[in-house]
Amino acid sequence: MIDRRVIRAVMAVFAACALLTVVPGSAAASGTACTWEQSTLPLPPGQTSGHVSGAANSGWFVGGGPAGAIRWHNGVAENLGRAFGNSTEMRDINSSGTAVGLTHDGGGTFGKAVVYRDGGFTALPVPPGRRTTRALDINDAGDIVGTAQGIGDTFDLTIWPANAPGTVLTINPDPSAYGYVSSVDIDEQGRILIDASLSESDFFVREPDGTMTKLPLGSQYVTAFRNGRIAGEIYENEEFSTLEWDVTGQPVRRLDRAATSPAVDSGTLTTGVYRTADKGYALGVWDNGVLTQTLATSPTHGVVRSPVITGDGVIATAIGSAPTAFRRSCG
Repeated sequence: MIDRRVIRAVMAVFAACALLTVVPGSAAASGTACTWEQSTLPLPPGQTSGHVSGAANSGWFVGGGPAGAIRWHNGVAENLGRAFGNSTEMRDINSSGTAVGLTHDGGGTFGKAVVYRDGGFTALPVPPGRRTTRALDINDAGDIVGTAQGIGDTFDLTIWPANAPGTVLTINPDPSAYGYVSSVDIDEQGRILIDASLSESDFFVREPDGTMTKLPLGSQYVTAFRNGRIAGEIYENEEFSTLEWDVTGQPVRRLDRAATSPAVDSGTLTTGVYRTADKGYALGVWDNGVLTQTLATSPTHGVVRSPVITGDGVIATAIGSAPTAFRRSCG
């Protein structure tokens, strides 16, 4: 079994490399009635580059740059800066513009989970007996999920429920089996897709009533969860494929080209990065598993950053150092 942490480390190295010029792509399948409009997300004053890490309906994106966190709304950039003067990494945002993330201390280690709303940062409560926290995902109801680190360097799923301000819950399906438990995402129905791992990963769905079901995904690399859609990569026959499962863990479809770090909307779209015939990288869009559009390519040695997508199908990524959005129009 290939270690998923090795794969992620390799992808992180690629993402840090200098990018070649990336040019807009064209439809990968003829006869499509849809076109995609590309626009640059502007950088606020003081930021020289940026990336996008979270997206939500109503025109919201969040990410960051060298000078701290950045939030975009309908194409307007806002410099959120650094929470409490610390290095700040924002991870997700909802359709009200509430953004969540985490701080890093001066040594680069994780600090506290934070939320940005009403014009400022707030630190989320730290569970008793825990050292650090990370807020990773938020839904439109305002429920926040992430992880909390214990004294023994174990991590448990952590929930800050919107209907109980000040409350914090920690969950581990089996503390004797799993040393790292985190969220893949939380959907608008309040369900949480959980990644529980030690040497390998198992995945669970936690319902709003607290019940949990272990899913037979057969994968170590699951990155997307929205509206009951789960997407990730599987390694079989010495190659990767990209699959989508339903909320019970049953396979629904396989993408016709493997995509790394797939993301899904609330309908039938999937986006991710695939390898081109000339060993370059391309940002693609799949509809019901079929590649219908190539939005950007780097045909030789470049890297196209992993994208995010809103529930209503707006895609954002970074092309070089420029945050970029793609919106679909269907005639």
